[in-house]
Formats: sequence, C-alpha cells, structure tokens
Amino acid sequence: MPPEAGLSLVILKPVARALGALGVDGDEFLRLLGVDEGADPDFEAFVPGSLAGRVLRDIAVRLGNRALGLALARGMPVGSFGAFDYAVWTGGTLRDAIARSSHFYALVTEGVSLSIEEREGVAHVTMHAPNAARHGTVLTDLAIALNVLRAREATGDRLRLRSVTFRHRADDGKPYDAFFATSAGFSQRTDGVSFDRAMLDLRVRTPDAAGATRVEARAARMLAHLQSDDPFLNGVRAAVLRGVWARDAGLARVARELGLGGRTLQRELRARDRSHRAIVDEVRRELSMQLLAQDDTSIMEVAYEVGFARLQAFYRAFSRWTGTTPASFRASSRRLATSARLP
Repeated sequence: MPPEAGLSLVILKPVARALGALGVDGDEFLRLLGVDEGADPDFEAFVPGSLAGRVLRDIAVRLGNRALGLALARGMPVGSFGAFDYAVWTGGTLRDAIARSSHFYALVTEGVSLSIEEREGVAHVTMHAPNAARHGTVLTDLAIALNVLRAREATGDRLRLRSVTFRHRADDGKPYDAFFATSAGFSQRTDGVSFDRAMLDLRVRTPDAAGATRVEARAARMLAHLQSDDPFLNGVRAAVLRGVWARDAGLARVARELGLGGRTLQRELRARDRSHRAIVDEVRRELSMQLLAQDDTSIMEVAYEVGFARLQAFYRAFSRWTGTTPASFRASSRRLATSARLP
C-alpha cells in the first residue's frame, strides 16, 4: 500500500475558514487534526489525509450535508491559497493552468496530481490520488469542485463540462448535477471531468485584478533584475522565466517561444559560453532569492513558484545555489534590511 499522504496547512487553514462560514468552529477543526490554530501557514508538517478525511466526514454527517466538499469550495474564493492561486490562474491557457494546478497539488498534498488526456475532440482531466478512498469523499469533492470553479472564473464562465465522474458513491446526485451543470456519475473508475478539447486553448486570468497585478509586477521586477547588455540572452531568460511559471522551462519550449530550433538555441548559447540548464538554474536562483526577501511569501510558495514539486528538492537546490537554507537566507535578508533602515 502506498505511504499515507498528507495535507499541508496551506490547504487546511482555508478549509477551516470556509467551515466557519458554515457555522462550524474552524479552530476546533484544526485542533481535531492536532494543529494549533495559531500555527504559521508555512509550517512544513503534513496532516495525514485519512485523519482530515474522517474529521470532515463527521462534520458532513453532523450538518446533514453529504456534499460538504461542494459547499466548502464555494466558500474558498480565488486568493484563499495566497500567491498559489494567483500564480496558477493568471496567464496562459486553460491547458497551462491545469498543469500549474497539478504542480500545486503535488506540492501541498503529497501525492495528488492532475493529468489531461485528449481523445476524439474531448479533454479528460483526471485527478490521481492513490489514497483517495482513505481520504473520504469530502476532500475529493472539494479538490474537483475548486478546480472547476477556478477554471470557470478564470475563463469568464466559458467552461462547459460534458461530464464529471467520481469513484465514490453518493446517495443523492442532485447537488452535484446542479453544481457542475451536468449529470454526475458515481462509482466510476476515475475522479475527473470532461469537456470539449477546444476549451483547453481558452485564455485564463484570475478575476482578482489586484492579485493578477501582483503576479505581473513580480515578473517585471524579476526580468529587470536579469537584464544584461545581450538582447539574445535577455530574451532567453524571459522565455525561461515564463516557462518556470508555466511548469515547463524545457529547451524545446524555450526554443519554440523564441522562434528557434532546439539545436539553433543550443548553438547560440554555446557561442556565449552558456547553456540552457545553467540559465534555468540562474533564473530559479534569482527568483528564489527575490521572493524569500519578501516577508509575505512563504517558503512553500517560493518552492512552487520556482518550479519544484517537493520542498525537499527545493531545499537541496537552494543549498547548492547559495550554501545556506531558505530560512537562513530569509533571516539574513531581514537583518540586512533592518540595518539599512537604521539611522
């Protein structure tokens, strides 16, 4: 059996707030999970998904609402997960956003991911969660419902589902039919949704203008920091940065964005004594350092934004880049900033 997967506080704290809006004591929910309600959202321990699932199941029974996951999704607007939400749902196409969303889940849920399969003009987006049965129906419903709501909002409500399927059973499918605006299927082989393939090319943008502006301003600052006197390298760095946020900074994607072949890009970089891999590392390092210097960005958010699906991998890379840990670098940056402000 696969090891027990966990859920980060990045997920569970917004759930607690949404429960509060439904008349449930959110702090008590966290205490039942063994979490101090005052814990830092950057706290890196994960709560076992089976425990969170059991607690949410009991709450659903107490409320008489077996579709509690759908109600929670409605109470978790864009921005509930901080910079994650804005980074996932700002820019690119729906296909890009789904890839970023999969990366988000892999980081904060230890094992959950999304995949897209295109067959005969239909896109099938499937949620993979090896321990979904142990996590219960509420968490499964919440994950799928959140992605559908985000996609609807980010595409200007143009997303129309052909179907939605769940592996779990349901006594009453009507709340699901109403929420997803299609007939929901239960006891199916997969958890996921299907829609016309053409919708994958819809442009996405978070409806929260302020959040989108923050993401775009961050990108502009980063690009300004990476500028050099070589226009070609500036273009490569900009393409790599966009690739990092799109979760694909590979050579093929960067070359395609620049209108070059892969071999041509490699040849041009070699002529400058550079490599694609080195530039990706450079962009990730500089972006990490810039984000860590900001007080309002958690280490987990930084790991996500620079393209890592696991905190451990980010810590190893950051140590290789700087010789220190993200937390130590942040503390040092804050001390330097404080000293600079002193008379």
